[in-house]
Amino acid sequence: MSSETSHDRLIGTVSLILDRMVHVRLTAVGLSRPETIDRVPVEPAAFWDASRVLDPRPIRVNREWESLGGPRWRELELEGDSEGPGGHWGSRRLVATAHVRRDPGPAPFVLLLHGYAVPQTTYDRWLAKQMRLRGAHTARLDLPLHLRRTLPGQRSGDGYFSLDPAHIRAVVRQSVEDAAAVIAWARAEVSPNVTVVGVSLGGLIATLLAAQLDLDRVIAVAPFCDPAATLSQRPPTPSLRHLGMIGEYSGSWGPDRASAGRFLDSTLAPLVARNFTPRTPGDRITLVRAMQDLVVGPDPVTRLSTEWETDLWTYPHGHMTVMSASGIARRIADRATTIHDDPGLPVAV
Repeated sequence: MSSETSHDRLIGTVSLILDRMVHVRLTAVGLSRPETIDRVPVEPAAFWDASRVLDPRPIRVNREWESLGGPRWRELELEGDSEGPGGHWGSRRLVATAHVRRDPGPAPFVLLLHGYAVPQTTYDRWLAKQMRLRGAHTARLDLPLHLRRTLPGQRSGDGYFSLDPAHIRAVVRQSVEDAAAVIAWARAEVSPNVTVVGVSLGGLIATLLAAQLDLDRVIAVAPFCDPAATLSQRPPTPSLRHLGMIGEYSGSWGPDRASAGRFLDSTLAPLVARNFTPRTPGDRITLVRAMQDLVVGPDPVTRLSTEWETDLWTYPHGHMTVMSASGIARRIADRATTIHDDPGLPVAV
């Protein structure tokens, strides 16, 4: 047996274990179960035409201090109004942290978007640091009901998803609007060159931003880019019970995977990136496909890349292990900090 084969098998085993652990953990995240479910199909373009993505709410600098990166950097706490389901301030107030160079020059601004139900920002902080080492400005946005916007006494991500597609549509639109607000602020105050990097749920938000805005670069790692397909086709039995396709809440989306898929195809159509022609050209978009992904699955990523004609990076990893694949962080950072008009020239520190 070759060492390469042994290594591949080890990666496959670890990927399988970690992705199954993710499914177990996600069944513990709070899921809204309303008495009634909106079953009306929604037209994708009209849904986003009614949003604030192209007319973003203003961003305020709430606090500013000298960054640990040294006197050349400022660390900013950004805030702004937000609109989504619920009355808690986490659903009504945008929160982000930015690191901005004092001598901006041509450096790009990189917005990082985290995954669903992340309990902390260790990976995002580390990845942002790799961007700053290449001279880029960075910002980390807390998605609604996550991290600093978590509901009191609950877990990060509790309440984000629901059995009601109307709730899912609303909170994802809120996430895209919040990100668009940070992008508009960055272009006005920091740099005209903006890149978005998203992982998993953050990858969904990144692809929807690419559909609606002309961005300099978009990188989506194992993106949740087809919620209808992933929610109906990927989950194992415990997650199916959690999502209401079997057990106490069976019939919420349909009695089986096929009927649930058809229902979600029509009700979550505005959240499926391939339903749009992207405003960001395909040659500025990079999708990362994990071939052993048990959470999102590789097929939706493959299909989106084909239809949008994007760059596609493929790794023999799972949904979780792809983030630590050999060399991927360096590759993401290099791509994110390269100005697209001059593809051979990364920004120097």
